Formats: sequence, structure tokens, C-alpha cells
Amino acid sequence: MIFTGFKRKSNQIFINKNWQELLEKSSVVSKGDIKNVLIIVNNQLEKEAIVKSLSEILKLTQNNIDTIIFQPKVKKEQRDLGIITPKDFGWNGKVPTQKLENILTKNYDLLINYSKVDSVYANLLSLHCKIAFRVGFGHLNKNLYNFIVKCDPTELSLFHTELIKYLKILKKI
Repeated sequence: MIFTGFKRKSNQIFINKNWQELLEKSSVVSKGDIKNVLIIVNNQLEKEAIVKSLSEILKLTQNNIDTIIFQPKVKKEQRDLGIITPKDFGWNGKVPTQKLENILTKNYDLLINYSKVDSVYANLLSLHCKIAFRVGFGHLNKNLYNFIVKCDPTELSLFHTELIKYLKILKKI
């Protein structure tokens, strides 16, 4: 258990020192409208509801929305369900390349982090993915996102309303 705290601290120091460089490396230029989206969520039920809602709002098929489920702790029997946990991460900003190979090599027009807490590991995922536009909630690290919606993470309809409003203003949709 002691090493878990050291590893988290090591990764937080890595982010604090390298976030600008990582953000520049992982930023890509969008080719116009939003065609593919990456979301970070906390569990499978949340994933299903959010993917359904986003596909309707953004007028995308669910196949155009990739998902990372990140949970701080999972039971042993859940480890093989594709859930990412702190145990999947290495020291000094290393991300789980085997589990996320498809996601880490693909370019996305939009990333939305639906995490309910600001997690060093969700931030690392965000910084290692190739994203044109990053969106998060107000409690997340503001340096890592292009757009922050200040509302409670449980207020998804308000979040989506604000998201769509500003994506239209920014001519992303």
C-alpha cells in the first residue's frame, strides 16, 4: 500500500513538470466537425447512459465514441473487463499501452472527462491521447482542458446543454 502512494505522487510530480509539453505533443488539429469522441467515465452503467446521450446530442453513431472506464479500485473478478485502475499505470507517467493501444494511437476530435474526482491517472490518460479539443467538469485540472463546464458531475443534462451551446459557438458542431 505504501508504494501506491509513492507511485501516485511520482505521477503527480511528472504531470506538474511535464503537462505543457505533453499537452502540446498530444494536441492534434481537428479536420472540422466532431466525428470521433473519447470519453473517460467511472463505471459501465455511466458509460452506457453517456454514450447513448452523446450519440444523440452529437449526431454520431455509438461506434464513433470510444470509452475508457477508470476506477480507483476494482475487485479481482472485474480486472479483465477492460477497466483501467491505478495498478495499470507505471511510475513517472507511464500509461498502460497494451490495454489502451487502440485508443493511444488514434486521433480524436473531442475528449470529455466525466470523472467525478480529479485523478492523476485520468489526467495522465488525457495527456497521452491525441485530442483536438478537451472538455471537463469544473473540479478537474483546468490546465489540461480547452473548455471547463462548472457544474456538478451528476448534472449531465446541464453539462451537455452547456457543452453543445459552446461547441456550436466554437463551430465544432
